[in-house]
Amino acid sequence: MKTAGIIAEYNPFHKGHELLIRKTKENGATHVAVVMSGNCVQRGETAIFGQRARVRAALECGADLVLQLPAVYVASGAQSFARAGVRVLDALGCVDELVFGSECGDSELILSAAKAVYSDEVQQKTAEEIKTGITFAAARENALRAFDSRLADVIQTPNNILGVEYAAAIEACGSKMKPVTFKRIGAGHGENGGCDGIASASYIRELIKNGGEWQKFVPEAAARIFEEELSAGNAVVNSAKFETAVLYKMRTVGGEELALAPDVSEGIENRILSAAASATSLDELYDMAKTKRYTHARIRRIILDNLIGITAADLAVPIPYIRLLGLNDRGAELLKLTNESRKLPLISKTADISQADSAAKRVFELECRAADIRALCCEKTAVCASEKDYTVIKL
Repeated sequence: MKTAGIIAEYNPFHKGHELLIRKTKENGATHVAVVMSGNCVQRGETAIFGQRARVRAALECGADLVLQLPAVYVASGAQSFARAGVRVLDALGCVDELVFGSECGDSELILSAAKAVYSDEVQQKTAEEIKTGITFAAARENALRAFDSRLADVIQTPNNILGVEYAAAIEACGSKMKPVTFKRIGAGHGENGGCDGIASASYIRELIKNGGEWQKFVPEAAARIFEEELSAGNAVVNSAKFETAVLYKMRTVGGEELALAPDVSEGIENRILSAAASATSLDELYDMAKTKRYTHARIRRIILDNLIGITAADLAVPIPYIRLLGLNDRGAELLKLTNESRKLPLISKTADISQADSAAKRVFELECRAADIRALCCEKTAVCASEKDYTVIKL
């Protein structure tokens, strides 16, 4: 028996995701456990399709077990996102390898880069570079280039960067998991158009929102599920509702409250509030608020965190539970085998939260808020409490 773990958002699930699962099984994995973002995604917005639809798509297309990465850790930088996902998989106590796609496709190179960027020498140099006013990503790349230019090239692309954080997270939590990467094929992250039948998730989202032919980039089983969601009005395909909610919140929130969000420093909250006072769209707000140090993505996450109510103190709390979203027979077999090895409590229904500690209740409360915000943004406004009413999907 060999268990592989994957950390993903599936926003939406597409043929590239299906290919990674297939390669994982061809590499010897008998069971595949996925940790998936719930109601919001790392780019600082709500997921285009709901949690249930994305879980169903993953199970229909090769995953055996789907666990939740809570909103607290999703709406954060690559390091926090990666560490939370790794901790969930490690807490199962049976995952042998963490599998991910990368631009380089070289596990050893990813490992070397991870060790280098978190070495004392590179960390110190990164801190010095940050003082010049550049972004953290640019500062780290400069620091690593002074150490080893070959490794610096690795952290120039998004999936390599996330892979480096996965490898570092495995080391940080003392996990037995081995990082395994496969070279990405098809269109790159954020690229328009498809290549070899594979398109980026962002391009597929644009096709969906604009009525384009997105189905050819999505496995048939997943496309069927997503088409049902679109027909029922359960998808977030128009930014107007989310835009109104964000602009309202940013025009009424106080600076002290906004400053509590993760990733806020150097008075950026004041710049965001100033931008919100005159911005008439989300894009305008993000563009006006961003700086050389604060990237577009970072601004988006700060704003989403505040909208949900996530603070830096919340993000500092280690992930408190394993939340079960869906499984098939192999997934059930895997869970049964982990009864003695699990390092965190398993949450499969709302009643389990009532028996949990205060940290778990807080994380679940924030996930419920994220779900309720997403419900307001769907084409057909949905009722609240979908997270509390969630039942595990069994395929």
